[in-house]
Amino acid sequence: MEIERKWLLDTERIPYDLDTLEAYEIEQAYISFRPSVRVRRLRGKNGAERFVLTVKSAAVDGGSLAREEFELPIDRKAYDSLLKKAEGRVIRKTRYLVRRSDGLLEEIDLFRGDLEGLAYLEIEFGDVAQAQSFPSPDWTQRDVTADKRFRNSALARFGMPDLTEKP
Repeated sequence: MEIERKWLLDTERIPYDLDTLEAYEIEQAYISFRPSVRVRRLRGKNGAERFVLTVKSAAVDGGSLAREEFELPIDRKAYDSLLKKAEGRVIRKTRYLVRRSDGLLEEIDLFRGDLEGLAYLEIEFGDVAQAQSFPSPDWTQRDVTADKRFRNSALARFGMPDLTEKP
């Protein structure tokens, strides 16, 4: 079960020196939007790569916080083959990791390519109650957890959402 919240960011307000953080490059593409089936290539700073096939369910909490997620490691050959079957655009982003003192992990995503300028923070939680009670960090612009335009699958299908428009 994946339980996460997502906030839109202004990169000028990120309170960390990104050059000092653990980071990796992500390339992801969708084989299917319904159900959500994606492939990802993750490349660390040291050049090591891993490849993952992920299947996600629709939200299971009646909202947008909790989704069933199944991940399966795949090899480069399978990734390359599946990438040829992708629907929509391939998403490219750099993900920076911040391990918080409370045990939570902040993931800061800075997008590249035709999504350049989009940035958001994701935090995964242990349960829905914890996610709902977590206050929005003061350095974020707004919570976009329930805004379907900011799901990676929507970005792959429709491209950059209007950042000034609220749902």
